Amino acid sequence: MSAIRFKKNIAGFRDVRYRQKTQAMLEAVAQGVADTANQTLKLNGPTDLGYVVGSQPGARRPFGRWRVTVAAVSPHAIRHNAKYNTLVKAFNG
Repeated sequence: MSAIRFKKNIAGFRDVRYRQKTQAMLEAVAQGVADTANQTLKLNGPTDLGYVVGSQPGARRPFGRWRVTVAAVSPHAIRHNAKYNTLVKAFNG
């Protein structure tokens, strides 16, 4: 049996992390989760934001991982998420 050797390609990892397609894929998944969560939430007028998506580079700029978040921003959405675990259920679905 021969030993398998693996050598990390750090430049390749960085390239994948900041590729536009990677960012678009992450944002699409997050938007799907937010849309699913917002469907279960009855919004209180046009000023109620419900669940929103945030997208930004990681802490180790410019080579950190791209970070995408889905957050409950209105008090109604925060309470709804705490009571029904809406974001967890939307992510699993």
